[in-house]
Amino acid sequence: MTSTDADNGDGMCEDPEGTRYLDDYNAAESLPDMFEVVKDIVECELGRHRAGLMLGFVDLGISHGGFVGAYFVVGGNAIVVNRTALAAIRSRQPELAKPYQFYLLLHEFLHAVGILDEAECRATAAWLSAKTLGENHDVTRISRDFGAIFRNIIQPGYGYIPPEDTTMEIISG
Repeated sequence: MTSTDADNGDGMCEDPEGTRYLDDYNAAESLPDMFEVVKDIVECELGRHRAGLMLGFVDLGISHGGFVGAYFVVGGNAIVVNRTALAAIRSRQPELAKPYQFYLLLHEFLHAVGILDEAECRATAAWLSAKTLGENHDVTRISRDFGAIFRNIIQPGYGYIPPEDTTMEIISG
């Protein structure tokens, strides 16, 4: 589906210069701002929409084998971001914190709009990020090779320590 196919005549998806999404991404300063850009991309490029979703943070920890960056429970109404992993990325690779968050939101929102197969979701996220942000954008790089980019996050100095508090913090916005 092209942008104009999903447009429905309201002009929302028009992008004559081809930089709208990149400009919106660059202007986004918070997780809710980034989520609005993600929703626009998915609606305009795929014609899929999902209203009523919340964003939240939970401390899910990091283990030697990896970490869960975020998740969406099918049938639920929240995308939950692992605060522990985000803090580690902000500390070790701060220049990748924003593209990491954007990728998580894009990936989980694709699940929320019905792309449940993990391989299809990853491929769609990679395709969308390349198309809308550019082949060499950090979001595109992350979507194509998440494990290699965050290898140093996956191997903490100590073993897995489960979080003591798994209360979800709702993100306003």
